[in-house]
Amino acid sequence: MSDDPDQPAELKVGAHVLVQLGSELVTDVEQAILECVKNAYDADAPGCLIDIDTREVGAQVESGSAAKLRMFDRPSETVTVELFDETGAQLLPTTKVDAAEKIQRKLTYTGRITIEDKGDGLSPDQLRTSWLVISRSSKRGIPGAQKAKTAKGRTPLGDKGLGRLGSMKLGDILRIETATAPSSPIAVAQFRWADCESAKTVDEIPVFMDEIPNNDKFKGTRVSVLGLRDLPEWRRKDRISEITRSLARLISPFETTSTFPVGVKLDGVDHSLVTVTEEVLKRAIADFQFKWERDPKDPKKHILIAEARFRKRLFTSTRSAKASRRTATVFDKDGGAGFAKSLHSYGRLKAYKDKKIELDGAWFITLKRTFQWSDMQLDSGAAIIDPGAFGGAFYFFHLDDPGEADEPAAAGLGVDRNLIKGMTGISILRDGFRVRSQGDWLELSAGMTSGSTYGMRVDNTVGYFALTGEENYRLVEKSDREGFVEDAAYRGFLQIARRCRIFANETLEQVRRALDDYYKKQVGPEVAGVAATVTGSFKQLEAGLQSTEAARDDAARIAGELQEQIEQLEREAKQVPGEGSATKALQLASNAVLAMEIVRSKLTESAQSGANLVRLRQEFEDRDEQMVALFESAAVGLSARGLAHELRTHLTEIRQRTAAIEKMATGAGKGLLPHLRAIRTSCSAISSAASLIDPMLPRSRAIKETIVLRDFVEEYFKTRANALDRAGIKTRIIGTSSNVRANRPRLLQVFDNLVRNSSYWLRRGEIVGQVSSKREILVELTGFGFVLSDNGPGVDPHYEETLFDIFVTAKPERDSGQGLGLFITTELLRIDGCEVTLLPDRNDTGNRYKFAVNLRPLVVGV
Repeated sequence: MSDDPDQPAELKVGAHVLVQLGSELVTDVEQAILECVKNAYDADAPGCLIDIDTREVGAQVESGSAAKLRMFDRPSETVTVELFDETGAQLLPTTKVDAAEKIQRKLTYTGRITIEDKGDGLSPDQLRTSWLVISRSSKRGIPGAQKAKTAKGRTPLGDKGLGRLGSMKLGDILRIETATAPSSPIAVAQFRWADCESAKTVDEIPVFMDEIPNNDKFKGTRVSVLGLRDLPEWRRKDRISEITRSLARLISPFETTSTFPVGVKLDGVDHSLVTVTEEVLKRAIADFQFKWERDPKDPKKHILIAEARFRKRLFTSTRSAKASRRTATVFDKDGGAGFAKSLHSYGRLKAYKDKKIELDGAWFITLKRTFQWSDMQLDSGAAIIDPGAFGGAFYFFHLDDPGEADEPAAAGLGVDRNLIKGMTGISILRDGFRVRSQGDWLELSAGMTSGSTYGMRVDNTVGYFALTGEENYRLVEKSDREGFVEDAAYRGFLQIARRCRIFANETLEQVRRALDDYYKKQVGPEVAGVAATVTGSFKQLEAGLQSTEAARDDAARIAGELQEQIEQLEREAKQVPGEGSATKALQLASNAVLAMEIVRSKLTESAQSGANLVRLRQEFEDRDEQMVALFESAAVGLSARGLAHELRTHLTEIRQRTAAIEKMATGAGKGLLPHLRAIRTSCSAISSAASLIDPMLPRSRAIKETIVLRDFVEEYFKTRANALDRAGIKTRIIGTSSNVRANRPRLLQVFDNLVRNSSYWLRRGEIVGQVSSKREILVELTGFGFVLSDNGPGVDPHYEETLFDIFVTAKPERDSGQGLGLFITTELLRIDGCEVTLLPDRNDTGNRYKFAVNLRPLVVGV
């Protein structure tokens, strides 16, 4: 504590904090340069120049009192320090000097970076009261409100007043020269980052300000960093190309979004920032355009308009033998006209009302879809807000097979693979400048592990979301410039971006599966009533082999009969010698028998093919059994996942009640009883939930028993009563029950999957405002099974044809579903020859909502 109790207390900042901030705020030198470039943009400059001179050697001389400069003589990597007294004599560390005496400090540096612009510039007062005050920015507006625009209508990118700290990554001496008009003097300010290590507090760091004549009539700002760090690295052979590539990714990386030209000069040689041009993007085989814009029907709301376009080259690949065969089959005969015609009625594309198919157009297929704000709501109910209007685009390339250009404008231009690979991923741009984001922030790689082989891939997809400071002011960048602050506005933006990714992957999947399905029809049409399936193919092969066996037997029989007749003719010929024609006839007959014997012997060899077919069928049957086990295990996993969620809820209740009991322990009495009853109820609920899982275990899958469907459904709802009541979901059972001879675990898995699916969409419907009436699940018992429905939003028309396919889900969040539940339900029913279908009935919103489970093969007495 201070010895003087009358001395006022004050809060100071240690000088070393600037070193910590400077080293942590920006990731690398490119980001440090970018912060200076952004300042030029905010100053309404038409552009800026980055001048890097690794060979420059210069000196800066500063004057001040010994008290101000004497202790700051520490050299740095590329800066040497010398102190002189008023007579010019050098001051050694042992030289004594009076604190008030004037001295000079000479800083000799090697290497310089200057970012120069011709913007508004700063007045001496602005330089002193704004630029030299850390974390004070005149561009900072009211949090959550739009910033004031510049004279040129730009919304300032900076607002934290911390960007200049990033220059510490570049070098030691920070110098700014600025003028507000060609006739104004140039205001200069300068200080050293190395002095932060010697000063105790920030206010002790020597800062020099001056005004110098403006002989060159300069208007704007020059920020220079003198004494470069890691000088050998700057001089490395490929360093400039790395710098320009990195800056190209950060400053207007796409020609279409470029708003601010930036030049780069290294050691006197000019370099241009390479951008992804329109000509390069025209080489994409698919692209996706997005607009989050005001709804014409309700200007207070925004809607997402998503458009997917696919070139014919997406479908005519020759990258493998299989792809070449498919392309030849589909396109060689009629140029793809049959395939194009089939797309109009293809089930997966029926829900796209606004689709265009042009066989000879620049874009073969175009699909459009509109999403509402309600589609973006989080399942958790966490708060999200509209981030404001923005646009975006994804571009999908085949880098190993660029093919021919589909548009004359792109003719003769190949894909710059290195450029594309260097730009892969989805960038976030704000007014043309990239906002850094951590890794694969949009999770494109998730599509590579989701089971689909048709979605976008990280290494061949380039794209961006183009934000603006004017519209998206609610999105706030982190101080370290590594993405946005994760608040309600960012969650809203992220949900919209994810919806864009889902749309792109789904449309890619749908059109490429359309090609596969059409190809299968061409090479494997239904013959004689046998479906073009694996089972159908086996039946056709077996029929062919049976026919071959019959032909072999016929050949053997006919050959034997001919041989007998020939032998008889030979005997008769011996009795009538000299008959040349008869001899010749006998010779021809012998040759015919010999030929038939050869054919018969070859037919006999086909028995080996029969053995191979038997082996293959056995292998497929074994694999089918393995798949059944896999589906059952996966179904148990899905149910266990739901159980785990319920257990957490109940255990939370137990902990809360137990804590309440502990508080009341000192005065035990009647007040304890309600808590104890609640604990017992929760324990019973946990036991009931666990009992639901146990009979699903695969160990009893071969056992079948007679099940009364009404009793089965009632028992299920009883065990799930707590969870359904907590979700506010009522259940109702109507109709006449039937008895089925079935495997209880499989039937339980089927019913559980359907109920959990309904429960999810009822909760989701409440979150997004699509369910206004009381929530209810209705089970209608029929003579052949049951129909399950709910009063939720129903099935999105875009998923009606693919709902039961594997990895297909309309759920907006990955954690909510992986597209397995209904697929497993289908497979488990198929084992017993049963099925589940989506009935054509539609609810009040026009969506189908009834799931019919046909158990006819299992119904007792049918």
